[in-house]
Amino acid sequence: MVMVMLVREIMTTSPVTARRRTRARDALAMLHDHHITALPVVSSAGRLCGVVAEIDLIRNRVLPDPRAHLRPAPPVTDQPPAYVEDVMSPVAVAVRDSAEVSVAVDIMAERGLKSLPVLDADDLLVGVISRSDVAGALARDDDILDKELSTLLANLGHRDWRVVVADGSVTITGPATPKDRALAESAAATVAGVNRVRVAQPEPSTHRGVTSS
Repeated sequence: MVMVMLVREIMTTSPVTARRRTRARDALAMLHDHHITALPVVSSAGRLCGVVAEIDLIRNRVLPDPRAHLRPAPPVTDQPPAYVEDVMSPVAVAVRDSAEVSVAVDIMAERGLKSLPVLDADDLLVGVISRSDVAGALARDDDILDKELSTLLANLGHRDWRVVVADGSVTITGPATPKDRALAESAAATVAGVNRVRVAQPEPSTHRGVTSS
């Protein structure tokens, strides 16, 4: 069974956000402090209003050197933005939390974006997915996946099931009934980085009869 990674499984939850009337200087500080390049802008109800990127906030704040080429610096026609709403992109590109990660990757690649806001079915902002989120999920070590899935199965009462992970592909040996196999597959689907799962039944034990002479 090939696993499909969903946006909600690897996105960053509780993202740092701004409001329309957030001061531009404060937004710059938020970007710097959290090592991110864009902020979703939300309403008081948590609905996405737009996105403000670092380039939007730094444009017109860095003035040219007036000594350059021994001529006066060109006049600054635009004032630095006072608030986020002055420079944010009002129509934001977003992705659903139920969408496949491949959809988010395609959007970021086509539009040259580093991250995307994530909306739920009610159009409320529930997270942000970035290129680094995707890279991190794909690069997770097999040992980490093994430990996470083994712990999860043990918590579900199946400590005896055996887990083997190779390049993100998981083999679970032990489930004998259709219900157990479905449980194993659904458990594997919750572990970010798993790209395929195979459920194998345990080898039947063989006992040789003892004959007495």
